[in-house]
Amino acid sequence: MNLEEALAKEGEIRPKLLAAIAGKYQLDAKSVGKVDACMLGNWLHGEAESKFPLVKSYPPCVEAHDAFHAELEKVVRMINLGEYEQAQAMLGSGTPCTKAFIAMVAATRQLKKDARL
Repeated sequence: MNLEEALAKEGEIRPKLLAAIAGKYQLDAKSVGKVDACMLGNWLHGEAESKFPLVKSYPPCVEAHDAFHAELEKVVRMINLGEYEQAQAMLGSGTPCTKAFIAMVAATRQLKKDARL
């Protein structure tokens, strides 16, 4: 598993959300919030769960990833309610969504180091 590629894929969601805000179109909040549908989540809740459950940084990585998707789902809900300014603000610097992304990246890189990937 190329974890840097998976993190890059996670980072691609922000521009998609901004496009939805700009285009005023709806997204599927449940699929955005689904933690095992993306490349990283699929790995964390599949192969990594069986290979690295005892690695100290595995549980925090799963928690950080799941928290990021929960924040994304909140943004999508605002978009779908037509609260575009609020949704855009939720994607700004220092927001829970941005902090969750940063925490997920750090946790994933720690797992990568600890698991020697």
